[in-house]
Amino acid sequence: SSDRKFPLLEEVFREFPEIPINIDIKIDDDELIEKVNALIVNYNREQITVWGNKSSSIVNKAYALNPNIPTLFSIGGVVKLILLFYSGLLPFVPLKESTLEVLMPSIFLGDDVLPIIGGKMRFVLRVLDVLLMRPALFHHLERRGIQTYLWVLNEEREFERAFKLGATGVMTDFPTKLKEYLDKNPQYRRPNSATS
Repeated sequence: SSDRKFPLLEEVFREFPEIPINIDIKIDDDELIEKVNALIVNYNREQITVWGNKSSSIVNKAYALNPNIPTLFSIGGVVKLILLFYSGLLPFVPLKESTLEVLMPSIFLGDDVLPIIGGKMRFVLRVLDVLLMRPALFHHLERRGIQTYLWVLNEEREFERAFKLGATGVMTDFPTKLKEYLDKNPQYRRPNSATS
């Protein structure tokens, strides 16, 4: 077997200077956050790079260090977003986040995955799907300049649902399949899409 080398973030920035990139800071480490920030700034990527993590601590540190780099909602941020949305207060509360990146719970509810997921978990997933997958929420966020991405969608029916809900885009393990879907459904293609 041949050795495989993962590219350094700097190499990715150098090789793809105009491609939007999403960075998940996996470790709550101030030095790591500072070094990633320095790379983003040095390569003039503050407008086309999104960073954050499921941890509110990491998102808050990233935002405090450089509020010019778009951040994603942490888990705590998503909970706050849902509470504000259903209480009717969302239009009146400022949000620092620039992207909502969440899984589409229904992908775990198909016939092919039911045997592995127990009844309680299926119930939780259904509730999350009802609470989160709301066109009104996605459209409200879009009006505020906040993009919504759903993951990890790998089937045409999942792409279709995401775009009909109003998602800005999807994350997939099969970019070619997504490109083919968008070629057949150009109404969902965004003008600044990396696949255009």
